[in-house]
Amino acid sequence: MCTLSWVLVAYNKSDDAFATEVNLPAAVDLPTIKSLVGDYPNLHADSFPVVGASLDRLMNTYVEGLDPTRFEYFIEFR
Repeated sequence: MCTLSWVLVAYNKSDDAFATEVNLPAAVDLPTIKSLVGDYPNLHADSFPVVGASLDRLMNTYVEGLDPTRFEYFIEFR
């Protein structure tokens, strides 16, 4: 059985190549996602950049070890 969840996907800033992905913890629910990237009708279908204060919040509250100087981050539902 496949379980869908929110993931954080990282791409190298230098060449846009895929770097890694991290499953976000269960505490990152739909209201949290909306607060990070906005309330879009297609949240479960597209990839959304996480930047600025939203990325800071994600790093300080939910995910350790992110490197925004090297990577661009996107939230996806998979």
